[in-house]
Order: sequence, then C-alpha cells, then structure tokens
Amino acid sequence: MRRKRKIYFMMAGLGAALIAGCGNDSSAGSKEVLNVIGWSEYVPDSVISDFEQETGITVNYTTYSDPNEMLAKVQSSSEGTYDMVLAPGMYVETFRNLDMLEKLDLDSISNLSNLDEMSLKQSYDPEDEYSVPYLGTAMGIAVNSNEVSEELHSYQDLLDPQFKDSIVTVEDARAIVGIALMQAGYEINDTSDEALDAASEYLAALKPNIKIFDGTSPKTSLINGEVSVGLIYAGEIALAMDADPAIKIYYPQEQNYFAFDTFMELKNSENSENVEKFIDHILEPEVSAEISQEFPYYNPNKAALDLLPDEYKQNEAKVVPSDVLARSETVLDIGDDTEKVDQVWSTFKN
Repeated sequence: MRRKRKIYFMMAGLGAALIAGCGNDSSAGSKEVLNVIGWSEYVPDSVISDFEQETGITVNYTTYSDPNEMLAKVQSSSEGTYDMVLAPGMYVETFRNLDMLEKLDLDSISNLSNLDEMSLKQSYDPEDEYSVPYLGTAMGIAVNSNEVSEELHSYQDLLDPQFKDSIVTVEDARAIVGIALMQAGYEINDTSDEALDAASEYLAALKPNIKIFDGTSPKTSLINGEVSVGLIYAGEIALAMDADPAIKIYYPQEQNYFAFDTFMELKNSENSENVEKFIDHILEPEVSAEISQEFPYYNPNKAALDLLPDEYKQNEAKVVPSDVLARSETVLDIGDDTEKVDQVWSTFKN
C-alpha cells in the first residue's frame, strides 16, 4: 500500500527559467505552478487535482516519510525549489531559526475562520504569522483483538514479553523519544541527561518487541497481520480500523504526544500567491471534510467536522477525546540538543 512518489518534469518551467536568464520577465508563468513538500499519504490526489482544475495551477507534490529527511532535503535544495512545506508544527521554529520562512498573507486566506481556537496561537507560532494548521495527530496504541485479548492502557504494557517482534512503530524520533520521556515522568522536550537516560532505558526494554519501523504507512503491517500491536498515529489506526474491525485503539493513561502538521511558506518562494490560494482551498469545509474521509487525522476545521457523519465523530481514533488532548504535549524545536535525541533514536533503531 506504499504510495509511489510522483516526479513531475516541468519542461515549461525550465524553458521559462532559461528565458528569464536572458533578461525576460517570467513572473506570470511562475504563478501557474506550486511546489510543495509534504508527508506521504496525507493529501488526497483528488483534492490536488480539483485545485489544479479550478485554478489552472499545477501542483508538484514531493513526499517524505521522515521529518529529518524533509529538513535535509529542503536545506540541500537550491532556493526556490519548494514554495511551501507541510510538516510538524515544531518546524516553524526550525525554519525560522534558519531564516527560511516567509510570513503568510493571512488576509488572503478567507477560510481561516473555519479553524477551532485550540489549533491556533501554538507556542511555536504564537501570532499565527508563519503557519496554518492542516491536521493533527495523537499517538495511540493499536491492538488486533483477534491476536491480543488484553486492553493496553499504558506504555508499560508494550514491554510485555508476549509482544516480542510483534509491534510496528512510526519512524519519528521526536514522537517516540518523547513518549519514552513522558512515560518516565519527564516533559516531552526535556533533554537533560537524566531524562534521556530514562528514555533510553525504556526504549532498550521496548526494542525486542519492535518488528517494524514505518514512517510511510504503519497501518499496513497491522492490516496484513505482520504485527499485532502498533504504537502509531491515531489517524493511521483509524484507517486500520476501517479495514479490519478487529483492530482497536487505546490511548495511554500517561501524558501523550500530539502535534499539528502545518503549512508554511518558504522564503523567496517563486509562487508566493499560489501558497495562500492552496491553503485557502484546503480550508474550504467541503474540501477539508473530503480530506478527513480519506485521511482521518484530527481535523481542526470545525466547519468541516459539521459535515462529517455521526459515525465519524464517534470514532475516538478519528476525533481524539478531549481528555486525551488535555494530557497531551507537543514537541518544540530544541536546537542543538536535537543531536542528543537523535543519538537516543539511533541507538534504539540500530
């Protein structure tokens, strides 16, 4: 079920660039393109194609499965390669510290009013100047009830020897190391030696039970029976539950991970106006509801939620319960201390 990446060869754009090099103005042509880098399996193809048909703007969507991979790709690309990024909210701080973000023209995004207050004024963008939330995700524990009779309500439950080589987890260092920190009683962004030692101890105990790291489609191994348990995003669990009713979701009783993925405009974008057009399209209630039907992550678009059926709203994997949100923490940019987290993650994975 892994979605193949699409590679678009923009010959017309190349021609325009060559003409520009000879001194001609190609700005009009550049506005017919939008270059996006975002998570794989996250924006429906139908939503992109509808936007293209309505606006005449061609969207080149490059995918990634690991946020570290995304950051490296953007940093190593020439300026203007990407107009916008769809990434975890913490990267607002990361890109700002790298002086790579442009303030959004919020006045041109009329559908911002559809967003709920909880999704706005996040600590990484307190004035909502640089980012707009897309979807959010909590971390949940998925269980195939045909294989596992117990209910798993704690991160400690995942250490049970019966789950040896039976768990899939996401390929997201900050999320998983953050969970290891929180289960030990530390905050998700704590990088003290004491906290990271405790996280490492938990991950070392968990490691024998991990069979698969999957940052693209962790639901797949649950659905096909390769594993019986998942420590993965709630939206992925929702899709697995739709495919197999035997799969259940439990939220840990401890503090939990939650993060919004956000749209950001990169500095010196060659197609700046198209960034806001795309965001505004995404926030249309009907479009946002369509997105949730295909990718049922937490949707902060209250107008879209009103359009979704009761069955959707009553699914705790798709609409995260308020008590879970209340005990959740989000990751923030931790600067050079990221290397310390990466070391813990590398030791866990390898």
